[in-house]
Amino acid sequence: MKKTLITALTLSVLSFPALAEWRLDNGVAIVEPTQTNSNIELVAVLCGDPFQIEVYARGGPVQPADQEVAADYFYKPGKVRAAVDGQLYPLAAAGSDGAVVLFGEGSAAENYLGRLPFPMIETMKSGKLFTLAFDITPAKNADGSAYETVAVFPLDGSRAALDQALGSCGGG
Repeated sequence: MKKTLITALTLSVLSFPALAEWRLDNGVAIVEPTQTNSNIELVAVLCGDPFQIEVYARGGPVQPADQEVAADYFYKPGKVRAAVDGQLYPLAAAGSDGAVVLFGEGSAAENYLGRLPFPMIETMKSGKLFTLAFDITPAKNADGSAYETVAVFPLDGSRAALDQALGSCGGG
């Protein structure tokens, strides 16, 4: 009976999806989304100018999970937004070899690629949820916003990983 109970408990635990946890990979803080309607698989936070967020998506640039559309959000204002516990931060995206790189929304003279907001990085260390939202298609989100392609990341446990990954980045 005891063996059957242990087997049943083990199978029930294995049937639940794993909780995403922040961790370090070669000095970079990474986490997977807990909810998404996109092809986003991973977010990496690392030193850049002074900080950088890279979004890794299955098959190329960020897309809705159920369709392939042109990634027409690079170097454009108003196409990417982050939220930490509801506090909104406008961002802009650039492409790189394997990731979509996020920046703060800058001026036209900066190609709309400004510095990531230091308050956003600090809030990520103590917040509960980090949400990335992209305006990729003409569709609207359920909340009526243009940001229909969304990924949600937990922030529990992020402080230690972010402090280690960003400790040598410099200024904020």
